[in-house]
Amino acid sequence: MNATGRNPRARSGSSSARVSPLSVPNRELVVYALSLLGGESKRVHTEDIAAKCHELFPASFSWTKYTHFPDKDIVRVALIDARKEQWGALVEGRAGEGRGLAAKTKRERSTDGWLLTANGIQWIRESAIKLESLGISPHDKTHRQRILKDLSRLRSHPLFARFASQRGGFSPSVGELAEFLRCRVDASADVWLSRFDALRGKASIAAQEDVLEFLELCRATYERAWTMETIR
Repeated sequence: MNATGRNPRARSGSSSARVSPLSVPNRELVVYALSLLGGESKRVHTEDIAAKCHELFPASFSWTKYTHFPDKDIVRVALIDARKEQWGALVEGRAGEGRGLAAKTKRERSTDGWLLTANGIQWIRESAIKLESLGISPHDKTHRQRILKDLSRLRSHPLFARFASQRGGFSPSVGELAEFLRCRVDASADVWLSRFDALRGKASIAAQEDVLEFLELCRATYERAWTMETIR
């Protein structure tokens, strides 16, 4: 991390100009590594992020004497920094085991793992030039191809085709949503919401606004049905 704590800007002009990872704050490097591991749609363990950070940026995330080992603690601290409001709240999650219900969502705390927030996904999209300047864009392209393939499958689903043709009149049933998400109608809210969140993260990172609209309508339908069932 640089001494000022400010976010270094990408060089103007061609994105081929190399920027040393050492000039980029660790809290940004871990967010990028998390995105390459699918953190927009699934929770990623701290150790997996540490391994990826060491693979991509060994000078920033290795032990001092034994540089072939990844330093998990440096990664953990960087993730905690990236989680802070002052740095944009780019990730959510924790290292280690959690107990009890989360204060904000009242959902069960997850074990060790990290996700990109909506802010984090937006930061990844806005920082494309700077990230490419680190010289690791081929990894990003591979990951993007996987996301686009998943979204292509979503677009081929009959439910999305109906949304595209009806738009304002689109009103799926809970049964149709369960089939679309491949979950049971009576699955827990955590299962439903995690699957909506996973798809929304992929659509957000790919900036597919129509898919985002579709998912928001589907989620709203489920939440209305869930609320009605809860108050009975």
